[in-house]
Amino acid sequence: MNGTLSNLVNQMLPVASSSNLSYNASRNMYLTQGYTSGMGHTYFQGIQLSDRVAVVYNVGRGGYGSNPLFLNGVTVYCFDGKDKKLIGSWSPAYWEFYTDSLARRVASELLFNYLQSQVKLQGSVIDTSVLKDFADAQIKAAVEGQTKLIA
Repeated sequence: MNGTLSNLVNQMLPVASSSNLSYNASRNMYLTQGYTSGMGHTYFQGIQLSDRVAVVYNVGRGGYGSNPLFLNGVTVYCFDGKDKKLIGSWSPAYWEFYTDSLARRVASELLFNYLQSQVKLQGSVIDTSVLKDFADAQIKAAVEGQTKLIA
């Protein structure tokens, strides 16, 4: 993990920047320490970053079959130069098994919806496919740990 990415974590997600944070290199994901409920379910957050966005995944494990992972929510933030800013959040109506593709798709949709609303607020017109491609590229940068992505 490089120093720039560590600085991003400390600046964008100061609450999670404690000694209880670990890094999973195979998923390019910071992981918070898990909390285990009285029912034996464990809950934790996974965090992926680029220089433009932070994606926080709320994940649970246990309670069904072979103890699978569940995606309990996704939140996307940007950084306004001083603080993190909420772009959007999602929680499933019912439980969802965690898959990388589901988590990535939800994060991309949240960012796309935010970008689309900002374009409308500014009275601009940008082709939907261009916005979708841009949102996908930003989430891909966070998933793959690209600390710089030229727009």
